[in-house]
Amino acid sequence: MKKFSFLLVVSLAVIFFSCDKSDDVIDVLNEDQVELNNTVKTVVASEELTEDVMVSVDYETDLFSFAQESFDEVTSSTKCAVADRYCQFFQLWNRYKTDQLPEVSIEFGDENRFPMTITINYGDSTVLNNGRVISGTIAIVLTAAPFTDGAVREITLDLVIDGIAVDGWKRIEYTGERGVSKMFAYTSELTFTFPDETTLFRSENRTKEWVSGLDTKWDVSDDRIEIRGSVTCVDSEQNEYSKTIDAENPLVRIGTCRVIVSGLVIFTQNQIEFARLDYGDGECDNIATYTYINDAGETVTEEIEIGIHLRLRDK
Repeated sequence: MKKFSFLLVVSLAVIFFSCDKSDDVIDVLNEDQVELNNTVKTVVASEELTEDVMVSVDYETDLFSFAQESFDEVTSSTKCAVADRYCQFFQLWNRYKTDQLPEVSIEFGDENRFPMTITINYGDSTVLNNGRVISGTIAIVLTAAPFTDGAVREITLDLVIDGIAVDGWKRIEYTGERGVSKMFAYTSELTFTFPDETTLFRSENRTKEWVSGLDTKWDVSDDRIEIRGSVTCVDSEQNEYSKTIDAENPLVRIGTCRVIVSGLVIFTQNQIEFARLDYGDGECDNIATYTYINDAGETVTEEIEIGIHLRLRDK
């Protein structure tokens, strides 16, 4: 079971009078002293829902990008039967239900096929084997093969995933060393629109390392990805905050699970910590617990479900 532990600290009023203090000095505050327009539970649950959505987006992007060497002029048809070689690639991933495959088009550049543009069109509804439903498009422009020094992928998203719209851009640069590490630097600016029409703007600066699984590109069962870095967020109810992944406890994604299975993240506001979230020890489930200090000064622990968008008026 995953576990949350919330450390509620220093309100904005304290910040203005203590900016010269050591970063190691932390005052623990009650829940009602945190400067948010929603409960801590609501804010964290909404952000972790976007994290959950981006797990699928990033995985789709990587799968098609890493398969670029298999694409050629023969296999780049946008209308292919399931029996055709091009579509067999996707079946081998065991990623989609039955023959419900996205429509993919490839545009080749003049220099050794690059820049290459991969456009993935999920239509009105494409269902993943894990039950997630995707519609819309992902466009990926590759300057070179993904594991080439300095290779960049520029990505444009216009998607709806399980009812959540995702719009914006993402940039991925290969920063690893061939034969040593498979590391990428991620930056992005994305807007998420939830079914209740509330929104969340999210700016990302992270690294991602494929620890295992790239040697078996058609088999997702051995895929393991570690994510480090931070995001900053502003939602439609004017909650502003940042989230940083603990350097010693990166977020871990595996190919056989639709949710993050372990890792620790720290939520801050104006560089002051107000929450910690622990995804657990590797178990594939979407049940978590969170701990916070209530307005009576008592430590409270409750369960929460990853992938649920909460609103203050509802909770």
